[in-house]
Amino acid sequence: MPNQILLAWTVDAAGSSIGPTQAAILLGAVPLYANADTDPVLGQLFGLTVASDATTTAGSTATRTLTLNMTSADTPTAPPPFPCQPNTAAPPVLPYKLQTAVKLPGTFAPTYSQTVVPSSVSQIPSIVGGGATAIQFETQLGVYYPVNVVGPASITLATPYTGVTRSTRASKQVAAPVTQAALYSSSPLDTAGVSVTTPAVPAGSGARTVSVSYLDSTGAGPFTVVTALTGRAPAPFLLAAGSLNIAVLTAFSVASTGAFGNSVGQITLAALEGPLAAVPPGIPIGTYLLQFTDQAQLELGQALAYLPPSYFALVQPGAAAQALPGFCTVTTGSKDVPTSVDLTGFVGRGSVLQFAVQPDTDTPTGRIVTLYTVAQCTPKLITLETPFTGQDPNNPLPNGGTLGLKSTQVQGLPTAATLFPANAAPPTSEQLAAAVGEFVDPTVALPPPNPPLPPATISAPTILSGLFARTLQLALAVPVVQQPITFA
Repeated sequence: MPNQILLAWTVDAAGSSIGPTQAAILLGAVPLYANADTDPVLGQLFGLTVASDATTTAGSTATRTLTLNMTSADTPTAPPPFPCQPNTAAPPVLPYKLQTAVKLPGTFAPTYSQTVVPSSVSQIPSIVGGGATAIQFETQLGVYYPVNVVGPASITLATPYTGVTRSTRASKQVAAPVTQAALYSSSPLDTAGVSVTTPAVPAGSGARTVSVSYLDSTGAGPFTVVTALTGRAPAPFLLAAGSLNIAVLTAFSVASTGAFGNSVGQITLAALEGPLAAVPPGIPIGTYLLQFTDQAQLELGQALAYLPPSYFALVQPGAAAQALPGFCTVTTGSKDVPTSVDLTGFVGRGSVLQFAVQPDTDTPTGRIVTLYTVAQCTPKLITLETPFTGQDPNNPLPNGGTLGLKSTQVQGLPTAATLFPANAAPPTSEQLAAAVGEFVDPTVALPPPNPPLPPATISAPTILSGLFARTLQLALAVPVVQQPITFA
């Protein structure tokens, strides 16, 4: 299974006024990302991290090679973690201090480019100077300014204010250690399974366990805890022995996965408002996935940090819920499901199926998930423990009535089926390459006529344009040759 993407671009300096060494310097100086670990485009959008970025020369050419991590097999791990409430305008990097915003009294009158900010009331009781307190203004949310001096009618910032000039409220950041927390995913496929349900929820194809490292409020640590995920249902995060709370997150990554090779959904670490109820033994799997999960979600408090969906999930969104081969014919009210192919190698007694004709449905009261447990599987016939309850669209009922079980009222309906949580396979190289194809396709940016190799009147971009090849070509004003995408 590939864990890294290798992207490379080459510039030929033959016939130019400079040699390959200078060409390599120019090529390597073009900014393609803001941060190797938590770049807004690579990290948050694509779930990728930068493993290395090297420029080399050979003959008259210079080549820049960018190696991107797709999984947790390499360092830095992918997808990368992000704080749910960042307190910097730049891409946030670990460690993440768990903090919360507290409203300050009165109003403030910050002026663009100035450090002295008048306040309507004295902030001496509320703010500690010397850079110990950082505040944000409502006119510039997400940007925090350390306060150097606190006076009876004003405060002095450590750096000039860069927001709009206007009267505004403000808040300060205070430490907010957490003693109770839980982990959950936006996908039911990110699970290590649940054994007490009837039938048991099998381990999923996506992330199964997550590793979190942290310091407590005394500065002790780092402590590391590996937690088994339970899909959308929050899984309690138990503090490591000897730690008082979670004050600073130092690491957050997928620790183990199913056959898919990485996470499927977004995985979030959140504070808990109260203890999570234990899953009652023998609870029906459908009740657990709907009612119990929704009730547990209500206990979640402030979201602390998250892992975005992985690059695998981005390029192959349907593969983590891989369909069984062939087709099934379901009949409303019947337990017998004929199949077009022999599924005995995939399905057995106790397997849990979901039929494409009866997908998850969002309602005002929650999501309805309809699953079926297999009682027996023989060549080309599956017998369910409970009758199929879906309505045949070829036989609709007037006034939305409930379809009865009389033979004259039911018809067979061909449909696809999936195991739940599904078996899966990692994306192929062709699928992995497709999502970055536009990033590296040089045809999207034709070079200018008679291009000088050194940048002339074209200014280099200061932030990733979204298209690596276009960024390189516009910055250098020369043809950039994309090398074949490779994987490692």
